Amino acid sequence: MARREWKWTEKQFDKLNKAIQILDELADYKPLTLRQIYYQFVSKGYIENKVSEYTMLSQCLKWARINGYISWDDMEDRTRVFHDNTGFSDKDQFVTQELDCFLSRYKRNLLQSQEKYPELWIEKDALSSIFTRVARWYCVPVVVCKGFSSISFQNDFRERLSVKQDKQPLVLYFGDFDPSGVEMLDAMKTTLSDELGVSGIEFKRVALIQEDIHTYKLPHNPDALKYTDTRAKKHVLAFGEVAVELDALRPDILESKIKDAIEGELDIEAFNSEVEKYKGELDLLNNLKNRVSEFVGNSV
Repeated sequence: MARREWKWTEKQFDKLNKAIQILDELADYKPLTLRQIYYQFVSKGYIENKVSEYTMLSQCLKWARINGYISWDDMEDRTRVFHDNTGFSDKDQFVTQELDCFLSRYKRNLLQSQEKYPELWIEKDALSSIFTRVARWYCVPVVVCKGFSSISFQNDFRERLSVKQDKQPLVLYFGDFDPSGVEMLDAMKTTLSDELGVSGIEFKRVALIQEDIHTYKLPHNPDALKYTDTRAKKHVLAFGEVAVELDALRPDILESKIKDAIEGELDIEAFNSEVEKYKGELDLLNNLKNRVSEFVGNSV
């Protein structure tokens, strides 16, 4: 059966070269999603912000990877997950892996001396890798809300707070600036306080805010304003016909906002003290690991 081919025109090669340039600019944040690359095209004025343009860019980047112009490692689909349930080829492979992992997953809770218990709440799973990369060092949990949250989701939060009663709970929220994205946080506040009886939580919307849209000249997403939706009417009255997705922020800007939001809530002196204790513990664990690895290696 003949393999299907893509016809590369001069216009398509121009689009490809622009995509490669964007991937180079954001090399520290690879792999990128199609949506992230698309919004960079829109922000730079390469294409209009339309569904048809998104579809054409998707096709171009699909064949760019198939034909080897762009590495498969440069892009990813964060909405699909592979669960690997395969086993080991033999016990030696298992022992080798266990020795590599032995005592390597220790992470001291660097927030244990803090007065606040912060969580990062984000609207979209597609951006979670950026948040996790930043938040991991600070030991701050990352919570993917995925739209208006269920009562089960919010009860899980209540249960997490039940073992943090000596801390001030804090939610740092990142979501789209559109009718749903703006109201999601308010809806969760209401459910937690009025229906689950949880009080004393501090909520801060970090992004997107109106200032971000103007500062970074973020492109409007017209598809988010559905005027049959009562939330859309309310949104337009309050903010005008402005709807922007969080994905439109460059990854480096988003990363900076996450870091600043976390550090702005921390007692940095107490945090650095925990870091020094952590470094000492890692040295002790590394010495122990080396001794155990040597013993096991001689025994297998």
